[in-house]
Amino acid sequence: MEGQFKIKYKTRFKLQKAIQQTINQIGFNESGEGTGTMHDSIRISAASGDLNKLYVTINAIFYYMFLDKGAKLTNGGEIRPYFITQKAIESPLGQQFINDAIGEYLDWMQKTYPILDVATINVTPNNVKLEITYNLFGSDGKKNWDGTYEYDKNWWNW
Repeated sequence: MEGQFKIKYKTRFKLQKAIQQTINQIGFNESGEGTGTMHDSIRISAASGDLNKLYVTINAIFYYMFLDKGAKLTNGGEIRPYFITQKAIESPLGQQFINDAIGEYLDWMQKTYPILDVATINVTPNNVKLEITYNLFGSDGKKNWDGTYEYDKNWWNW
């Protein structure tokens, strides 16, 4: 493959803002002032590897994943999921991210592979799958949660 497609920062920033707005709407503001650590920790890294997939990495403070997906705690408690990522993707800004990323990808395909008839490529927001990975940081103590985790794995059934 000639080069590698990367979604532009301006486009990635739309998903970042969608997640941050969702965090604010849900009311997660740890500090009571400003926006809080979780909000400020959100960054998006993204690239597309194949035709109907957008690969997205959400870089965030480690507890974002637990509030997003929910968790069973070792003390018998539980954290119910707030579906932050899902709500952000479904928001107008999240949908704009998907549309813009698809447009960028099709432009890149035309420039990289001019022989391709991009007009016949059926890539729309309805048939593109987001492959999301969390890249977590900032944990300490006995269990180190820093690292990468797949979004599709380990959801608790509520």
